[in-house]
Amino acid sequence: ARTPGKTVSFSKTPNTEPSTPTRTGRSRNNNQINLYHKKVQFVSTTPHRLRKRMTAPSLRSDSDSELSPSDSEAEEEDEDKNLSAALYKTPAKKSKSSEPVHQPSMVEEYFEAHGSSKVLTSDRTLERLHTPKLDRETLIRLLEGKPSCYSKEIQQLHKKYCKHFNKWMLQLKLGFSVLVYGLGSKKALLEEFRVSHLSQEIHLVVNGFFPSITLKSILNALTCEVFDHQGSFRTPADQIQFISKTLKDSPDLNVYLIIHNIDGPMLRGEKTQCALGQLASLPNLHLVASIDHINAPLVWDQFKQSQFNWLWWECVTFQHYAEETSYENSLLVQQTGALALSSLTHVLRSLTPNARGIFKLLVKFQLENKDNPSYTGLSFQDFYQRCREAFLVNSDLTLRTQLTEFRDHKLIRTRKGADGVEYLIVPVEANTLVDFLENEEGD
Repeated sequence: ARTPGKTVSFSKTPNTEPSTPTRTGRSRNNNQINLYHKKVQFVSTTPHRLRKRMTAPSLRSDSDSELSPSDSEAEEEDEDKNLSAALYKTPAKKSKSSEPVHQPSMVEEYFEAHGSSKVLTSDRTLERLHTPKLDRETLIRLLEGKPSCYSKEIQQLHKKYCKHFNKWMLQLKLGFSVLVYGLGSKKALLEEFRVSHLSQEIHLVVNGFFPSITLKSILNALTCEVFDHQGSFRTPADQIQFISKTLKDSPDLNVYLIIHNIDGPMLRGEKTQCALGQLASLPNLHLVASIDHINAPLVWDQFKQSQFNWLWWECVTFQHYAEETSYENSLLVQQTGALALSSLTHVLRSLTPNARGIFKLLVKFQLENKDNPSYTGLSFQDFYQRCREAFLVNSDLTLRTQLTEFRDHKLIRTRKGADGVEYLIVPVEANTLVDFLENEEGD
C-alpha cells in the first residue's frame, strides 16, 4: 500500500512481535524524538494530565497493531503536533465584555446586617433598684466602714516606697525633679515624704485636682506666703521674674514645691505648664509632683521636658482616689448642690473683701431676675455702675481685672448678645446661690 507523499517500509523479521504505533514511530526517527525530548525538558509548567499521558503505558489492544506502519506514523506525528501545541499554547486573553461579579466586602456585610436592626440597650439602671440616693456624708461613712481586703499588701507597698525618700532628696539636691506615677492615689505617699523630710524646710503644697486652682493662686502663695511680698504684680511673668530674682539673690535659700496631680484639669494649659517649667528650672526651687492621667506625658514637649528635668518613679499604691474625686459628682450621691456650694465658699474665702462684694452684688441681681425667662445676664456697663455706686471699684479697668480672676476660677461666664453687649452670669443653680448668700450673711 502507498500513502500519498509517504514511503512505507515493511519489517523483514516476521517472528518479532508487532509493536504499538507509538513505539514504531519512535524507533523510526530517533533524532527527531530526541530533539523533541530535549525541548520538553525545558518546560516546567507541563499540565499534570499531559505528563500522565506521556508517561503512561499504551492501553491499545493487539488488534491495533495490525494497522499499517504508515497510518501509525501519521498518527504519531499528529499526536506530537497536538502535544507541542498543548505545551506551548499561550493562554487566551479574557474578553473585555466579561466583567467580574461584584461581591460585597465584610464591611458592607456588617453594615447591611446592623443597619436596619434596632439597637437594644439594657434597662437595668440604678432607677430600677428603687433605692433612694444617699447624701455625700452617708456614702463616705458607709465606704469607710468597709475596709479593703488587701489593706495589708497596700501597707507593705507604702513602706517599700518610703525607703526611696533619701534617694529623692539626693536627686532634688542634684537639680532633678521627681515625678511619681502609677495606679492608685499618691497623695498619702507624698504627704509622708513631706512630713518626714521637708518638715524643717520651706515648702508649699498645691492640690492640682482642685477644680478652681489657677496659676495665679500658686504664684501668689509663693510671693506672699513664702517670700512675704506685700505688693501686687501686673502679670504672672512679673511674679515669676520676682521669684527668680529673689532665689538668685539668696543662693542658700531652698524652696520645695509639692504638686499633687500636676496633670489636673486646671493645670494642663500651655501657659500654666510653661510657668511651672520656668519655676522648676530654678536651681533653688525643687519640684516633686504626681500624675494620674494615662496621657499626661503628652502635656510636655521636648523643651518643657528639659525645663522640668524629670526623674520618673513608678509607685503603684492601689489606694483609693478619695480626696482627688471628692470634687466630682457621683451617680450614687443625691445632687443637692452641696459640692458646688463648698467649692464656691472655699474659692471666695481666698479673695479680697472687695472681690467678694463684687461677686455678691452679681449674685443678688441674678436672684432678683431668676423668674424672668428672658434674662440673659447683667451687662458690663450696668454692673460697673452698680459696683461704682457701692464703692467697690473706681474704674472699669479694675472691674475687668477682677472679672478675669472670676473667670479663672470659673465663677462667672460671659457671653455677647445680638447687640454686641457683654453679659455676665453666674453658672450656678439658684438654690445654691441662696444658700451661699445665707452663709455669707451668717458669717
